[in-house]
Order: sequence, then C-alpha cells, then structure tokens
Amino acid sequence: MSNEAERRLELAALVVAGMDPTEVWPAYFGQTQFTEFELHAYLHGALALPEFERGYGGGNGRRSAVPRSQARPHGSRSAREDALAGLGAAGRFLLSPERAEEERLRSLTETNLLHTGHEEIFDRVVSMAKEYFGVGAASLSLIAANAQFLKSAIGPLRVETPREMALCTHTVRQDSMLVINDTLTDDRFATNPLVVGEPFIRFYAGYPLHGPRGWNIGTLCVIDQQPRQFSPSDQQVLRTLATIVQNNIDART
Repeated sequence: MSNEAERRLELAALVVAGMDPTEVWPAYFGQTQFTEFELHAYLHGALALPEFERGYGGGNGRRSAVPRSQARPHGSRSAREDALAGLGAAGRFLLSPERAEEERLRSLTETNLLHTGHEEIFDRVVSMAKEYFGVGAASLSLIAANAQFLKSAIGPLRVETPREMALCTHTVRQDSMLVINDTLTDDRFATNPLVVGEPFIRFYAGYPLHGPRGWNIGTLCVIDQQPRQFSPSDQQVLRTLATIVQNNIDART
C-alpha cells in the first residue's frame, strides 16, 4: 500500500471513530483551515495529498501524522476495515473488494426485499415503466451474492438469473444509469446468453437502487427486444420512477 493510501485509510478511520476533524486535519495537511468539501474529497480519493508542512520529521524518517496521545492502536486489517465500513458505500474504495461486497449484501438483507414476495407499490411502478416506455419488459431487480432476483417483473423475464449474466449487475457496479441502445453493438453484451437467447434483450436501461448506508442493491430497469433510443427526457422519467421505489425502500429501512 502506498503512503498516500495508508494516510487516507488512517485519516478515514480516525474520523469514523469519532475524532474531531478540526484536530485530525492539521496533522495531515499542516494547516488549521479546511472546508467540509476538502475533507470529503480527500476521504473519497478526489483530492490528492499535498506536501506536509507537519507530519514529517527531520532526516529520512517519517513521523506519525497522528498525535501520540491519539495514535490508533495497532490492529488487524479486519479491525481497520470494521471502522472504515462506517463510511458506508461512500468509502467502498477504502475496503477490500471482499469486504465491500459483504457490506453491500448486508445492506440488501436489511431491506427485507429479498425472497419476500410481491408488493403492490413496486408492481405498480414496474407496470408504469413498461407502459410509459412501451417496452417488452420492466423489472425491479435485486443483485444477491450469486444471482439476480426479480422482486417485481412484467414481461418474459426469469425470476432468477445467474449474477454474471444479469445486465443489472453492471448498473449496480457503475452506480449510475446504464443505457444500452443496442446490445449487439456493445462488446460487453453482444454474446450474453440473455441477448443471444431468451428473452433476446436488444435494449436495456437501468437505474441503481440503494439500501442502508448507500450500498447499491439492485435496479429499476426496462428492456425491449428491439434496439431503440433513450432520450434525456426518457432518462428523467426512469429516474423519477426509480425515486418512487427508492423512497419506499428508505421508508422501510
């Protein structure tokens, strides 16, 4: 691990542990003034660490950036990740892929959406999506450990699909709307079994849904058997419908 990554982990752990950022920050940046934007940007990897004015001693040795009275105890990698997990999905890049996935699955479990049957509010939104866009199918999908499960679906879709085949897996991974106007012209999906076989997906648009602590747990998506365009206004409608679903997920968790 690089020194920069180590310092980011250390600072994040201290903040998650409840330390006052006004006390921690100067030890890292050598300055007493900072903004909330700077703190969050640094913790999320969007702000590089400048040369320390403090935090380095003379000679070649590195002095701990943490005041001695507040130095974190030596612990296992697991203990450090336990603290970092408190950041939720915003700090996923600080966790190992295995731990990030563990936290994501825990978030999914806490929603009580998986394997709990149909619910009218979700069925209505999925029906509205299919009718508005005039597509062959629409669904609310949940990405579990090894499979995609459809909480609600209208159209020729499988209730359960291997996770590696599910297009919604890509939406969950990229954390933003995914639009595929023609799957056969996209190298990522052209040979997908769901594209070359039933239900012969040629168009896909999905918007990610979040569980507790911001982890991506699934999508609201629309699918068609013909390629098509998806305008900015179409995207806004899908985003609005997904917000209705998201508000209901938030209310129950």
